[in-house]
Amino acid sequence: MAIAIRTTKKIKAFFLEIGELSYFAGRFFKEALRPPFEFKELLRQCYQMGNRSLILVLVTGFIIGLVMDLQSRPTMIQFGAV
Repeated sequence: MAIAIRTTKKIKAFFLEIGELSYFAGRFFKEALRPPFEFKELLRQCYQMGNRSLILVLVTGFIIGLVMDLQSRPTMIQFGAV
C-alpha cells in the first residue's frame, strides 16, 4: 500500500511539474512575441555580459586544455607523438 501511495505522489509531482513548465513556456512566448521589441537593449546586454565573462572563459579554457593534455599524453606517446 505504501508503494502505491509513493508512486501516486511521484506521478502527481511529475504532472504538476509538466503543467508548471507548460505554463511558463506559454507565458514566455506570449511576452517574447509582444511588441515593442528591444533589439538595441538585447545587443547592449549581450556585449556587456560577453566582456564581463571573457576572463572567466579564458581561464576555464586554459585549465581544460591542461587537463586534456595531461590525460591524452600517454596515448599520444604510444602512437609516437613527441
